[in-house]
Amino acid sequence: MNLDALNLDALRPLIPLPMATKLAGLAVVLVLIAVGYYTAVWTPLQEDIANEKVQVEHQRVMLRKNQRLASNIPKKKEEYKQLQKQLKVALNMLPKKSQIPDLLESVTWAGKDSGLNFTTFKPSKETVKSIYAEVPVSLDVTGSFRQLLTFLKRVGEMPRIVDVKNLSLAVDSANKGVLKIKGQAVTYRFVQTQKKKRGK
Repeated sequence: MNLDALNLDALRPLIPLPMATKLAGLAVVLVLIAVGYYTAVWTPLQEDIANEKVQVEHQRVMLRKNQRLASNIPKKKEEYKQLQKQLKVALNMLPKKSQIPDLLESVTWAGKDSGLNFTTFKPSKETVKSIYAEVPVSLDVTGSFRQLLTFLKRVGEMPRIVDVKNLSLAVDSANKGVLKIKGQAVTYRFVQTQKKKRGK
């Protein structure tokens, strides 16, 4: 069967129709085609384009943010190195638990070398804070004000942190040139935090 003849046979009933009717029918067909194209092709395409634009803008924002972060990496690395050095220095100033007796002995020698006489040097129970523990020592000493200043100066020059506080001074009634001194020498040690084990 000839395809062209078939197409002509299908159009044959339209031939007798008036020209206006033919044009109106053609217009309706064209409108239907346009509506179908707009609905099925154009609208989804525009939505896809809009979504892609949003994604592109989001990627641009992320790119600018990452570029700013990347430009700060050398600075942040240097800051991290400095903080590591400061932490190392700070930890070196805090004695370990095994070093506490030697440190306290150094404190007593600093007092004796300064001319002070120790009547009491008694370590107390340590107090644990968040990341460090206070190790207090009660002390009673006698000596001159100059000897006390020399002792405080030597303690302040120690590589480990020792804080002498709560000092009370009284003149010895038997010897007015001698002071009775009561107070505390407090040192600190770093406490290694450990995560609590979960219950079984």
